[in-house]
Amino acid sequence: MTISRMCPTCRSRQDFRQLNDAEKGAVREEKGDRHYVHDLWRCTADRCLTYFRYGNMSDRGLLPEKFRKEPAAPE
Repeated sequence: MTISRMCPTCRSRQDFRQLNDAEKGAVREEKGDRHYVHDLWRCTADRCLTYFRYGNMSDRGLLPEKFRKEPAAPE
């Protein structure tokens, strides 16, 4: 499931999806074990690492570089 929101990093409207388990673990590692991560959504644009809490764009952050998705190579 995705939602469409304005991404402050991309500066355009993008699809967001919920964080997967590895991404949730990275956020907990940064913010602490008790940080609630089940309502965090991530921008699906190539190279974007932005995530935010559903319904609260001011509560956002960036995932670590290892989660950066490279654009597909042109054929």
